[in-house]
Amino acid sequence: MPVPSRWFIRSSYICLFIGIVIGALMLVHKAYPLHPAIWVLLPVHIELLVIGWIVQFTMGTAYWILPRYLKGSSRGNTKLARSMVFLLNVGIVVVIADRFTDSSLPLAVIGRLLEVSAVALFVGMHWKRVVTYNK
Repeated sequence: MPVPSRWFIRSSYICLFIGIVIGALMLVHKAYPLHPAIWVLLPVHIELLVIGWIVQFTMGTAYWILPRYLKGSSRGNTKLARSMVFLLNVGIVVVIADRFTDSSLPLAVIGRLLEVSAVALFVGMHWKRVVTYNK
């Protein structure tokens, strides 16, 4: 398994674990009220499980499974792949940080742009890998 896939999948499992813990806290809060501010964690829970776990796990698996190039490097530029992992994870952290800070900067917008740029980079890197087998 290539290194970028391993990093994608490892960080997706970290997001899954943290998301499960936050979800469990919210469920316990329904039965035994802990603190009224616990519901501030709901968007964090959603971000971690949707983008952090599902999208990241899918991207890591696809990077590994999609067809390799017929010539040259089998999966393309590894520096771009590592930057793809970095952009997505930094985007997740920035979006989560927006929930806990009262900054004048639009951190959520910046985080979403980082996430979208990681996905666009993923599509750009893999488009040719799929098209090479169409010929």
